[in-house]
Amino acid sequence: MPASRFLPALLIGSLAFAARLPADDADSQIAIPQLSETPAEAEARLQWFRDAKFGLFIHWGPATLSGEEISWGMADRIEGGEHHKKVPRETYMNLYRTFNPVKFDAENIVSLADKAGMKYVVFVTKHHDGFCLWPTAEQRFPEGDQFPVNYSIADTPYAGNPVRMMQEAARKHGLRIGWYYSTRDWTHPDYLQGDQPADNEVYNDYYENQVMELLTDYGPVDIMWFDHAFGRWDQYTIPRLFKKIYAVNPGLLVNNRAAKGLREIPKGFMPLRQGDFDTPENRMGAFQHGRAWESCMILSPHPDHGGWSYRPEAVTRTLTETLRLLSSCVTGDGNMLLNIAPLPDGSLRPEEQAILEGIAPWMDRYREAIYNTRGGPWINGTWGGSTYRGATVYLHLFEPDDGPIELNPLPQQILAATTIDGTPIPFAANEDRGTVSLEVPAEARDPHVTIVRLTLDGEVTGVLYGPARANETDLVVPGTLTFAPVEATRTGTVEATGDGAGARLTHWTDPKSTASWPLEIDSPGTYRIELTSSAQQAGATLAVRCGTQNTYVHVPGTGGFGNFQTYTAGSVTFPNAEKLRLTLAPVDHASWQPIDVKVVRLIPAN
Repeated sequence: MPASRFLPALLIGSLAFAARLPADDADSQIAIPQLSETPAEAEARLQWFRDAKFGLFIHWGPATLSGEEISWGMADRIEGGEHHKKVPRETYMNLYRTFNPVKFDAENIVSLADKAGMKYVVFVTKHHDGFCLWPTAEQRFPEGDQFPVNYSIADTPYAGNPVRMMQEAARKHGLRIGWYYSTRDWTHPDYLQGDQPADNEVYNDYYENQVMELLTDYGPVDIMWFDHAFGRWDQYTIPRLFKKIYAVNPGLLVNNRAAKGLREIPKGFMPLRQGDFDTPENRMGAFQHGRAWESCMILSPHPDHGGWSYRPEAVTRTLTETLRLLSSCVTGDGNMLLNIAPLPDGSLRPEEQAILEGIAPWMDRYREAIYNTRGGPWINGTWGGSTYRGATVYLHLFEPDDGPIELNPLPQQILAATTIDGTPIPFAANEDRGTVSLEVPAEARDPHVTIVRLTLDGEVTGVLYGPARANETDLVVPGTLTFAPVEATRTGTVEATGDGAGARLTHWTDPKSTASWPLEIDSPGTYRIELTSSAQQAGATLAVRCGTQNTYVHVPGTGGFGNFQTYTAGSVTFPNAEKLRLTLAPVDHASWQPIDVKVVRLIPAN
């Protein structure tokens, strides 16, 4: 039985003893793992998550009746920009009155997820708009207010409890369960009332009690998936929240958003902001071997970059695109949390159900190349990527053709190359070039992602940072803008060292240091931002500023300053020819980790 699903008798006894102590003493008995674990203990707690690879995300609620983005579609909200604001607040807040999703079938949804090879489900229980999809006992609005006291699914015409239904379906099918819960709350009357915890006591008690409802009444729970706080650290009681949740479940995983967005986090509590794993949103995470991560991806994105909840104009991704996104995540040593958006009546979009059904046979055939693997030893790229387990490497190839695929060599010797069903794949070592090439016959290619199994003469012992394909560095998109370290204007501790291919920005120890270059756009359009960097460990967040446009990226840890990795850091669009500056600047000073930067590129995307 997984550790997160029971409390050993000894621990139960210790917690019962702690409950009899005064509050401060009782709290001292509870360990917050992010503050107390060794790296080995943290990895043991994360093992099931690293092995799982694939999960289902579900955004849904009364907002679907509007056809606009969940929470963000509400006009006159207290946070966020103008983007998505479409529905008058009064209209949005009253959508619950006609929300009657009689076709919501948790059993069908979880069964589809199970057959598609998903190992866990994360269900949105409360988004930023504050509506609860379970019958919470917590009072939200005062008696006699224009809105119900609890503002929950119990106040709708619907007679069911979606959170209970999802919990029971997940348990039946053996899937892990996670609850998404938004710490920010745009409609609670006591949300962010002052600068100190005492000013916000009502709201902090409210949301912490709701989290405990989800953990105790709808458990056992494997993940608490928080979604951004807002304001200052001192307005919340985050350590108290963590002590509460770990008193109930010492094996619980928490994502990196419980305190993300808060200002002035004390350095000693920064691990609570980082949580257990990173969550790049609707973009592919960079290869990151040292810290767990999970890309949450929209299955049916809307042209306005929304689509988490049901949007009529959203376009569902193709099966090939979806499988390549999954493959890119696992070969990058991460997971994919694929989001679906049920319709207002609770049923699934036929297009989304078709994709889940289409994933099933591919996952069933190639499961050994997905589960219980790690990303590497080659860094993934546009060509595909690789996973490994022991002395076996699996190549995930997106578009193999009739020519040879030439890869840079591994420390181990390749003994055999086959398809998953054992059909031999021709391969040869080029001793002069120090490379390995293989050719995949047309009949062995998969229309979505082709998998080739390599058997080595020894276990994989590390990751080969740098290009995987022997000719990868020769591929330069016309119009690419390259920014060299020696040409940077530097502030603070940053230095430019080396020359030629060995040049780099180094000694970036001061989070107030910056590097910038003149940027002249001759060809307007969209450019992909590509960075090549190294870092002992993950944690650094960079802003890439092009004039007034900002893009943010979490710099991957590569295990050493000599292990450089190339990855995409977002994109930027220039509507006109113009002259401005490109600047790299640390964002979160408290969590900064030193980095080296080898090159920055803007690559035309259109």
